[in-house]
Amino acid sequence: MDSCLKIAIVEDNDDLRELLIQDMTIAGHYVKGAESAEHLDEIFVGSNFDILIVDINLPGENGFSIATRYKRLNAHLNIIMLTARKTVDDKVNGYDAGADLYLTKPISNAELLAAIKSVSRRMTAQKSNPEIILNLKNMTLTASKTVILNRQEVLVIKALSESPSSNLPYFKLLELCDEPISETSKSTLEVRIARLRKKFGEAGVEKQSFRALRGDGYQLLLDVHII
Repeated sequence: MDSCLKIAIVEDNDDLRELLIQDMTIAGHYVKGAESAEHLDEIFVGSNFDILIVDINLPGENGFSIATRYKRLNAHLNIIMLTARKTVDDKVNGYDAGADLYLTKPISNAELLAAIKSVSRRMTAQKSNPEIILNLKNMTLTASKTVILNRQEVLVIKALSESPSSNLPYFKLLELCDEPISETSKSTLEVRIARLRKKFGEAGVEKQSFRALRGDGYQLLLDVHII
């Protein structure tokens, strides 16, 4: 797959953008470049891309906002942030916005192509796994098998799936389940997530389904199609 990826780049430095396009085209990829969010929206019209490479400091809409918006539109789009901003807060904000990788400038051609290859391997692995479907009406979760969910489990999966970064803090998840914000309720939520992990396994999902964000909440690590 890594020899035929469709890649979009939004970078306002003309020289760097053209260099990136040149290097990735030589490597065998189909590449389109944009200097702003507005131009990026134009090249996405009628086209599907596998990877979006986005700078943060851009004229108009910034890279964090672009990543959040595009990830919301297409959860399967892989986003690489390529930026000169190197603080921990910037990196956290990047991943919260939906970045799959956060890379800092300057970057060598070899490192960027290796990162793209890594994302490509991840995409191939994802495609080899069955689609996961959450049926809201029937309250079921289906992959290779179907399991029954209760109301709170459906709400948790749906909310995490629809979150731009697939994660939510404890208090949001507790509010969804109509439970008070307390340590006891947090413990109940932990049990609920543990049961959901088991149900994902029973549905035939072999990959890890949820990750606890220490002191914060939970993240859903899988793409779930909601019907």
